[in-house]
Amino acid sequence: MRVLKINCRRPALKNIKIAAQSIRKGKLVAFPTETVYGLGADALNAAAVSKIFKAKGRPLNDPLIVHIADKEDIFRLSKDVPGEAAELMKIFWPGPLTLVLKKSGIVPDIVSSGLDTVAVRMPSNPIAFNLIKYALTPVAAPSANLFGRPSPTCAQHVIDDLEGKIDILIDGGKTDIGVESTVIDMTHKPFRVLRPGGISVKELKDALGEIEINSVNDNIICSPGMLKHHYSPQARLLLFERSGEQIKEMRKMALEFKKQGKKVGIMTTSENQKEFRGFKIKAIGSEDDLKTCAFNLFSVLRSFDTEKTDIIIAGGIETTGLGLAVMDRLRRASSKRC
Repeated sequence: MRVLKINCRRPALKNIKIAAQSIRKGKLVAFPTETVYGLGADALNAAAVSKIFKAKGRPLNDPLIVHIADKEDIFRLSKDVPGEAAELMKIFWPGPLTLVLKKSGIVPDIVSSGLDTVAVRMPSNPIAFNLIKYALTPVAAPSANLFGRPSPTCAQHVIDDLEGKIDILIDGGKTDIGVESTVIDMTHKPFRVLRPGGISVKELKDALGEIEINSVNDNIICSPGMLKHHYSPQARLLLFERSGEQIKEMRKMALEFKKQGKKVGIMTTSENQKEFRGFKIKAIGSEDDLKTCAFNLFSVLRSFDTEKTDIIIAGGIETTGLGLAVMDRLRRASSKRC
């Protein structure tokens, strides 16, 4: 695996063009977006896309997001782009919003897992944007990690999971947001948020009016990020939903596992760290700073695994703004919700 280190603020086009040429040749390139690192291949080359599924160990029934650098490409990829979708593109693109639309005939079935829809977004990260631009093709790209693991937010996470499995890794430093894009189904009304992410539900409601929100318990997979169990660390993750008894119940369970000789880690907000003295504690951020909580989420989960933690006991946070995306990931990553 060749590693190309590129400054996201001043991206070197020479190295980006090297990676783009690899995409055109049907190879796999991992690259930073504003959300998480993606694992990219030519979206119109079914053989190249199949390498993504093999490298990640991803099931073929889990569709991919197609990334573009020209808004006009959406009219090639989709045969039905409603006016509301075009309006969202004006407001939020480039950025962390994925639109699910009826696909056109140029989209290989492997990209959409045989569905009649395609998920499309335009990333704002300069490295990602220019990689797609110079690849001269839409780029299919799920997160650049082994299937089911926490998503990668820095190059080392990609190396940990995929070294020897891909051709090029662009090291562009840490990603800005830390959780994946928001996915919204635009194929019927009311429009439905299938996965909360970098664009809040409130922002979408302000733009569209009435929208629905998919439940984490829904078992139908009609876009990326909808699997019931996903983003999981190697340690067993127990999630305590936000409540008046949350801290008390977390401490009680932590003590029980500690008596059993288990290595217990506590994931909480900075305000609650003092409540768990005697345990290994990692704070994802302040309750008043959900952006930081999202930024730190996956790296904290991965750090517990690096330290060979047996049990992670996590406390829930408010489900407003980015907090909804954080809780969505924790609910899918947990083996038990308390």
